Amino acid sequence: MFSLPLWAAGSQNLATLEKLADTFLKHELSLRAATWKLGSLDRRLVLPDCPKPKADWAVPGVTTGSTFIAVSCPEMGWSLRIPVLVNEKRLGVALTRPISAGEIVGESDVRLADVPNPALAGNVLSDVRQAIGQVMRSGAPAGAWLRNFMVRAPYLVRINQLVKVVASGDGFDAVADGTALGNATAGEQVTVRMGSGRVIRGIVQADGSVSVVY
Repeated sequence: MFSLPLWAAGSQNLATLEKLADTFLKHELSLRAATWKLGSLDRRLVLPDCPKPKADWAVPGVTTGSTFIAVSCPEMGWSLRIPVLVNEKRLGVALTRPISAGEIVGESDVRLADVPNPALAGNVLSDVRQAIGQVMRSGAPAGAWLRNFMVRAPYLVRINQLVKVVASGDGFDAVADGTALGNATAGEQVTVRMGSGRVIRGIVQADGSVSVVY
């Protein structure tokens, strides 16, 4: 961060910069259930007046909790940070009933609820659509927050299942049957033993087939 020494001549209105930061926050947080408390600049600062000051997040990846708004003037070469505390209301997915490992999550099994401490909810699912149709990796009681590591997509291919293998390469396509040697969801790799005994690896497709590209 660069700022001119206190004795430098200038006439930048610091209140204007704070208003700019507040307007920036209103725009950035308009679609988020958030409130904020913006800090103030040191009134001893003296800066050259800027015709078009800019505002942005000081750290783009940190836009909640205790963070900073950067106000800057590229033309005059100065940049300042204004502290801000962003309190954001966070909704998370919670279970409506006890559920066991291996069960498929249904629409009635989950609901959205306010997360009391958003800072500790980084891996809580935020949309019931992220949960419905997924398989529980482990059991959890009613009221538990559903976290991303607690669910997985259902297996489209299971061990010892007969699968269609679609092989393709430069100038050829071939289809044959094989036996899956593991479980896999769509988009995952799975090992397949072909009728000839050859073992290959391919990517499971949405229709349950296995794609192999040479």
